[in-house]
Amino acid sequence: MTTSPSPRAPSRELLLANHRFPGPYIVKAFGPGEGSFAAEVVAAAVEVVGESRANVQQRTSSRGRRVCVTLTVNAFTVDEVIDVYERIHEVPQLMLIL
Repeated sequence: MTTSPSPRAPSRELLLANHRFPGPYIVKAFGPGEGSFAAEVVAAAVEVVGESRANVQQRTSSRGRRVCVTLTVNAFTVDEVIDVYERIHEVPQLMLIL
């Protein structure tokens, strides 16, 4: 589990102040609409929380150039959220994460 502050994820204090754990947490990742980007984002989250706790929605831009992958993660702990952010940041074609 991640215990030190991460420049890639919201701070532990901010997460704990604004979210209850266990509970749902939404992460949005934006990248290219072509290739394996969306699948890699999903795989990163599933690696942390498992398939049963990751609900996935995808929305492609009107021209198909970009995709937004929305993950609703049923996080048991704040560390799981931080780990999801860390792993998604490892996806090479990531443009933006919210």
